[in-house]
Amino acid sequence: MFDSDEQFKYKEQELEDTLRLNDRFSARYFALLERFADLPACDELIMAQLKNEFPADFLASLEAWDEKPIIENPDDFDDKALRDSNPWDEPKSGELPPEMQLLRQLDLRGRKIAGVLYQSVFDWCNIQVILLPSENGVNSLRVLFFLSRSLGCFNASMDALSSHEIHSTVVLCKRIVTYLNQVISLLSTVAREAPSNLKDLLLSRAQQLKLLLREVDAQISDSRNLARLEGQF
Repeated sequence: MFDSDEQFKYKEQELEDTLRLNDRFSARYFALLERFADLPACDELIMAQLKNEFPADFLASLEAWDEKPIIENPDDFDDKALRDSNPWDEPKSGELPPEMQLLRQLDLRGRKIAGVLYQSVFDWCNIQVILLPSENGVNSLRVLFFLSRSLGCFNASMDALSSHEIHSTVVLCKRIVTYLNQVISLLSTVAREAPSNLKDLLLSRAQQLKLLLREVDAQISDSRNLARLEGQF
């Protein structure tokens, strides 16, 4: 729980800083790997350099396995209500409190967003391999990279929501907005360079992602509202 809006925003910023540090570490690691890959002591050389560039506690955290403990059923757990209920029953109008209605809305929208992202990745794989000429290879690979990161981040955001780590949901969705904007920009570039018969197809994909951005923005807004309704700040 959070005591104030300021504390919630602080946790957001803290996670954003950690994710940016992770991004910087990954980029640096692969740059060093490309440099030292052919040397026998590749791993030692890379780690020696990384220890000079990144905080020791951050490097140590990368080696720690943060597995959430499995919560065993308590002895006095009464599952009668679960056994007698039908999970597919539609709740009656007005039955759910506002925070539960909002949580349900987040879940339903989340399924829609995940479906569109999932389809976008597979759709782009086909476009990239079958339709685009090799001259567009670099930018088309970047499109796939950022679409894949968007999908991965969104899956993580829904996991965070189910664990009630709402500040994490907000931060991860904000990263999706950044990634999708990069995809839209890249699609515009590819459309300019691609054969004329592909321009409409590429621009239509960009338009679909612009519509998806509205859904992600709504997910961010509703996540903040959920935190307020549940008294997290």
